[in-house]
Amino acid sequence: MTDNYNVSVQRIKKVVPASLITSEFKQAIERINERMSQVIVNDKHGSKEILMTSIHNFYRYADGEITPFAKSGVKSVEFIKGTPHGKVVINFLDSGCLQLDDIISGRAFDFIQDIKPREINHAGYDNTIRGEFPQLLDPDHAEEIDRLRRWMQDGHISHYEYDDANPVYPKAGK
Repeated sequence: MTDNYNVSVQRIKKVVPASLITSEFKQAIERINERMSQVIVNDKHGSKEILMTSIHNFYRYADGEITPFAKSGVKSVEFIKGTPHGKVVINFLDSGCLQLDDIISGRAFDFIQDIKPREINHAGYDNTIRGEFPQLLDPDHAEEIDRLRRWMQDGHISHYEYDDANPVYPKAGK
């Protein structure tokens, strides 16, 4: 049993009723070998389905089968109502739709926040007057500065390294 499996089962047990955690379900979680973060239980016309998120995917376990969905394939999400009897709608890029109409357990809003598409805002660069709020003076460098900022936001470089590599911002004491 891996660490991912143990952490996932602990998180799942906090949300999912014990009657739904079967040995088949545990084997499916072990085969996935990803750490689950958000878990909800939807009542689909009498049968229960468990939905879980991991870093890059989310999964639906229903009728003894687990179905993976890529988070990158999600076009939009819509939160309608929280639990009990919660409702959310997940729209996919391929025009598919997943409607969860009766979420009985878990945090519906947190679940869709974890799977909604993320876009890093692109800065609006314009030619500014020297000495005012520092913005990129040469619009040709905008994409490179955005890549550098994304690299910093993803944790690959520190804020200080970003400041040193970004020639736009004045450095105090240098």
